[in-house]
Amino acid sequence: MPFNFEKIKRESMVNYEKVWLDSKNLLKLKGKYFNLEKKGKSHIVNDFISDARVKMISLGFEELILPMFVEEEEIYKQYGPEAALILDRLFYLAGLPRPDIGISKEKIKKIRDVVPNFNDIDSLKQIFRDYKKGKIEADDFIEIFINKLNFKENEASEIIDKIFPELKQLKPKPTKTTLRSHTTALWFKVLGNLIRKKRLPLQYFTIAPKFRREQKIDATHLYCSNTLSIVIMAEEISLEDCQRIASEICEEIGFKNSRTEIKKATSKYYAPQTEFEIFVEHPKTKEWIEIGDGGFYSPVSLSQYMIEYPVFNIGFGVERICMIKTEIEDIRKIVYPYFFEDISFSDDQISKGIKYKKIPFTEKGIEIKNAIIKAAINHKDDSAPVEIKAWEGIIRDRTIEVIIWEKDKGVKLLGPACLNKIWVKEGNILGLSQEESPAEGIDTGMTYLEGIASEMAYNIEILFDQNKYNYEHRVKMCYRASEINIEIDEIILEFIHSKQKKIDVRGPVFIGLSFKVKE
Repeated sequence: MPFNFEKIKRESMVNYEKVWLDSKNLLKLKGKYFNLEKKGKSHIVNDFISDARVKMISLGFEELILPMFVEEEEIYKQYGPEAALILDRLFYLAGLPRPDIGISKEKIKKIRDVVPNFNDIDSLKQIFRDYKKGKIEADDFIEIFINKLNFKENEASEIIDKIFPELKQLKPKPTKTTLRSHTTALWFKVLGNLIRKKRLPLQYFTIAPKFRREQKIDATHLYCSNTLSIVIMAEEISLEDCQRIASEICEEIGFKNSRTEIKKATSKYYAPQTEFEIFVEHPKTKEWIEIGDGGFYSPVSLSQYMIEYPVFNIGFGVERICMIKTEIEDIRKIVYPYFFEDISFSDDQISKGIKYKKIPFTEKGIEIKNAIIKAAINHKDDSAPVEIKAWEGIIRDRTIEVIIWEKDKGVKLLGPACLNKIWVKEGNILGLSQEESPAEGIDTGMTYLEGIASEMAYNIEILFDQNKYNYEHRVKMCYRASEINIEIDEIILEFIHSKQKKIDVRGPVFIGLSFKVKE
């Protein structure tokens, strides 16, 4: 049977360790139930990479693996005054500093609430000292608690989670190390080392991911993409040689016709007027599309690495090449088809992708939600100003009351749309009154009132955890699903937008809710 994930999520918010331990019972540990099906299929990007590797080696290039990380200073060496602009597109790495953790009497008392006979305080202090010094890896931490302190696994997790908040309150500390945004950043350093170990010419290639902090992710931009990058260092080589070699590579990877164009603006790590782009014709649109960029490294940049010979570099965009070969126009559909491939959903499937975002997870919370709904329906036509006590009870030894109210004189307790239901019809998500209910369509069973009541009950639970004992929640005109606590699966949203369907939950809800602790 499928897992009841909503129940698991709700109960784990109350007692994570118990739900985690019990989750083992949901799984079969013995028996023969499954055999692999013949569903094997490779990814088009990796197909191209495998094929390109063989062809590059046959052309005479040796394959290297380049480091993933680049120090900021390398960018300044290569780009000079342009470096400040280049740094804007980089991802900087950060790490969590390991905290100094004290073992107070209060913490020892709390540990003993979990493990009554605990006395090995010196070992506990030593564990935290070793962790601070880096002698203990984070993924070994709980295991060491278990082995050295004789804690049970759930006890170790609970102690770390609830008694040592220092571990959860850490803030990332940025470094000067970046993820490579282009393989060029590594070739300089690699060539600077190899020139003292190898005879010329040097002919290397790599096919590897690069990372760009793009301003947006769309049909032609990704944070991570692959580059086929080559370098040649020789005593003598001309720009004409470089363009010819680039064309030969294009032919090897499947493009017989290509052309090169010198760029008007040159990146500072290339020599002036030597940077060129290489274009191929798209078989479907007949447009000429740029798939590669290359040129001579600037002698100014090379001098930073004590390189005294000319170096030609060119990089080809792997995903862009795959786009052209497959005639797919959105790079995301090639790389991440499970997120972005064309999809279709029935009204029933759409309805299953709609849920309340915030729902109460305790028995009292569920009771409050139901009481709000009942009181609101029973008094929906009461004239304002009016206050209705929806629920009164005890939570953690405190008596609270939950009130439904409307202050505007001469109106009813609930606005006209408060009792609307959520329907799905012909791919559209609609908020409709009982009188507007369509003859055809899927009734999700969800209402504006239940969504609002669920959010209110959830907030009461959360606020009590934060020691806050009063709260007011008001929904007036509804324009967006989130205002009535409705959440729609992102894939469903993508489908609705791509098909020019609509989400229309607009309406005058006008309901006020509050709770307070009675003195």
